[in-house]
Amino acid sequence: MSILEIREAVVDLGTNTFNLLVYRTGEQGMQVLHSVELPVFLGKGGIEQGRITDTAFARGMEALRTHLATARSHGVTDLRGFGTSMLRNATNGAAFVEQAWNELGIHIAVIPGEREAELILAGVRQAVSFSKRPALVMDIGGGSTEFILATDKALMWKQSFELGVTRLRERIPVSDPINVEEEARIAQHLDDRLEALYAIIDRHEPHQLIGSAGSFDTLAHMLSAERDTALSDDATTLAFTAAEFDTLKDRLLRMDRAERLRVPGLPEHRVDTILYALVQIERVLLAGGIRELAWSRYALKEGAAATALSS
Repeated sequence: MSILEIREAVVDLGTNTFNLLVYRTGEQGMQVLHSVELPVFLGKGGIEQGRITDTAFARGMEALRTHLATARSHGVTDLRGFGTSMLRNATNGAAFVEQAWNELGIHIAVIPGEREAELILAGVRQAVSFSKRPALVMDIGGGSTEFILATDKALMWKQSFELGVTRLRERIPVSDPINVEEEARIAQHLDDRLEALYAIIDRHEPHQLIGSAGSFDTLAHMLSAERDTALSDDATTLAFTAAEFDTLKDRLLRMDRAERLRVPGLPEHRVDTILYALVQIERVLLAGGIRELAWSRYALKEGAAATALSS
């Protein structure tokens, strides 16, 4: 078999979604053949108790069965999984990993937050150009948010914070629509826990915030709709300004849930969590006075593929 015919697949088992990547490796590097996410809500109802509920457990297994069938339809027999925040912290996370192997033959490596950050950066580097000036990468998940400071040559700093949008939603429920006091409560909660990040921002003054994964994927699609341009399937990045973000954020935070359901580019499974992502992004921008942003289509799963290819 030619090296160009070697196909592999990885799945990122997040707290909200399970994300599949089917790719081909060859002399030109990684070629994406298929990429899809499935809403699973693995952390729903149990994230703050540190346990995957029975219904969430079943949803997760069904999503893995679907992803395995999809991978096989693309000529891939083995599916590798990477477990993140919910599987790291759940008391029955190991049971989920064991069942995935016993029933489906899927090996899941549950990775620590710092390794997750490394893989995210490896993925983002495939989509966005870095320069000599430090940039801050932000990946908002359901259970955790990863931050990485990097240049074109080096990874300068990384840290994972248990501040994902599902976790925040269970800690700080809000009204419909959210009110300013609740926004302030979320902001204060974030500020109290992001002091290490703010110190890094203050010291290194990153010029750009690069966002990857679910909430930023949604943000990119909403901003494209605002510009009356569709985000093409082969686009790997989108540049935008803090002013564009602020305008969209302010509008979304004043909407109730029914109104958000009608916003182009905002999928139903993110309608409730996008508010927490918007407040979190705003706090980071304000901390550093950052005015330039970019979206990366590639994140952990592409980083895992790129890392495997280079090893």
